Amino acid sequence: MRRALLKILVLAAVIALPATALAQFGHPLKGQWSGQWGKDNQRLLLDFDWDGKDIVGTINPGPNAATIKSTAFDYTDPAKWKVKITAEGKDATGKVVPIAIDGVLENIGAYYRLFHGTWQQGSVKGEFTVTRN
Repeated sequence: MRRALLKILVLAAVIALPATALAQFGHPLKGQWSGQWGKDNQRLLLDFDWDGKDIVGTINPGPNAATIKSTAFDYTDPAKWKVKITAEGKDATGKVVPIAIDGVLENIGAYYRLFHGTWQQGSVKGEFTVTRN
């Protein structure tokens, strides 16, 4: 009887361990994301971090990086979060342009999450899709 109980407890611990490992990751949007946006499939690299209150980070890190200014979430549907992000980037001439991201975060419980929606950079608007690396 004791041996059976011990086996059940060990099995329960083995099943629960992956769930606790995922819980250590933090906010579901945290991490590096890659993909593309627009008609000409411009490459994207999003580097998001969670500071305990807000998502902070960079779009396309490097010399022409855009800085995240604000994020807003709609958690109405637990399986698909609506996300709005504003940022400031630069166009080819170096002029500051606003970036507006209006998307949906899916597969929240999985490691490989999907973030997709509408991307507007200055006057150019298109669809975007990124997955967490």
